Amino acid sequence: MSKKISLYISLFATGLLGILVGSFIVSKQKPEVDYSTAIAKSSEVKSENYNLYDLNKSFINISKEVTPAIVSIYSTKIIKQNRYREFFDDPFFRRFFGPDIPFPDDENHQEQQGLGSGVIVKSDGTVLTNNHVVDGADEISIVLSDKRRFKAKIIGTDPKSDIAVIKIENPKDLPLAKLGDSSSLEVGEWVLAIGNPLGLSSTVTAGIISAKDRSNVGVADFEDFIQTDAAINPGNSGGALVNLKGEVIGINTAIASKTGGYMGIGFAIPINMAKKVMNDILTKGKVTRGFLGIQIQNLNDNLSKALKIPQNTTGIVVGDVYKNSPADKAGIKSNDVIIKLDGQSVEDVNSFRNEIANKNPGETVKLDIIRNSKNISINVKLGELNQRSFETEEENMELQTEKLGFTVEPLTDVLKNRLGINRRINGLVVSKVEEGSSAEEAGLLVGDVILEINRNKIDNISDFNKIVKEIKSGDSILLKIHRNGSNLLIAFTK
Repeated sequence: MSKKISLYISLFATGLLGILVGSFIVSKQKPEVDYSTAIAKSSEVKSENYNLYDLNKSFINISKEVTPAIVSIYSTKIIKQNRYREFFDDPFFRRFFGPDIPFPDDENHQEQQGLGSGVIVKSDGTVLTNNHVVDGADEISIVLSDKRRFKAKIIGTDPKSDIAVIKIENPKDLPLAKLGDSSSLEVGEWVLAIGNPLGLSSTVTAGIISAKDRSNVGVADFEDFIQTDAAINPGNSGGALVNLKGEVIGINTAIASKTGGYMGIGFAIPINMAKKVMNDILTKGKVTRGFLGIQIQNLNDNLSKALKIPQNTTGIVVGDVYKNSPADKAGIKSNDVIIKLDGQSVEDVNSFRNEIANKNPGETVKLDIIRNSKNISINVKLGELNQRSFETEEENMELQTEKLGFTVEPLTDVLKNRLGINRRINGLVVSKVEEGSSAEEAGLLVGDVILEINRNKIDNISDFNKIVKEIKSGDSILLKIHRNGSNLLIAFTK
């Protein structure tokens, strides 16, 4: 009996010891739980998932909201051709038969089709698009995302910014797009491009704003493009670049591509520029731009040293001032360095030029200038670009070139791109050669770039005019021109 009791006591002691050891081991292995931290981490995960879902939902909602206001634009251009004209228009035949050759009546008509996009911005049927989408169109058709088709007409165009305003005829129940503010854009923010690339209507692509203030693209005279990596292809032109508020902040215009298709770089006209052009067309019937009347260039280290400008100063240098221009009347002088426009720092020529152009004629601007190492401020009342109330660059150009039997125009980056001229070439491009003139007989052609006249270098209209004013009837004229990548000489007598 005593042995059984001893056995039970031993078993009980062994079990109790096992329980105590097990409890100790478990307590050591099991970590202490911080429930507040766990809950916080769980909330973060839920928050991240919610943000991703929210962004996804935003893309869906924006697409549904904006896409109906983006239209397909079909343009038709009627081209009249005479099969004999090119043959008889040869200079060889003109020398024998004169300029007025009666062409055989064999005219035929061909239709050239174009496709682009547009944005409905007003309930009366007003549509914003690119000038190159409707340029020269004889007929325009608009197709909405719901497949309704309307005829449209051109209200006005502005090739200098590549903006056009067209209007839907007999509009009914049109969806409208909201226009935003492109001045508040930031690099890196999400955008959607909506249009009709390659004829695929109502296409939406997503990306970010890759850069701002892009110029020298060679599309228009006034360039201040938004760069985006949202896919843009032929047919997207005139469509919308939209922010996450569902607001149109740009009009898609061009792509940088070696293949003709999307390569990750697209450009859109800022909506603020497009709105200014549209409002001018609708209220004035034309686009008006501010005009100073100066030739300018970027300030670099060498110019800063020569003009004794403090280091790290940003601004632009006045190279020349046109006679009787607003700048001339206000007292702007050559070698002035403009550092601020209306209190805002001037960074480069392109941004300054765009800011002045976006002002209204008659508006007064304040320029902060460094002249002879002194800071001064000058108020200038802007004129109107291309107006004929004073001697503009264009007027003076026409008066002088008439003397020589040909006309010229400034060689802009846009023209260099169109004509395939190296960007380093400077001069004036021949825009017209008078039939029967000495210049034509000497072989001068439209598209030639005049580099020198009588051994004097030509960089701008002022250089050209100073030389031409001294040329008299009977004088010999020696032109150094650039043509097809080569320089050559042409001589004739005035």
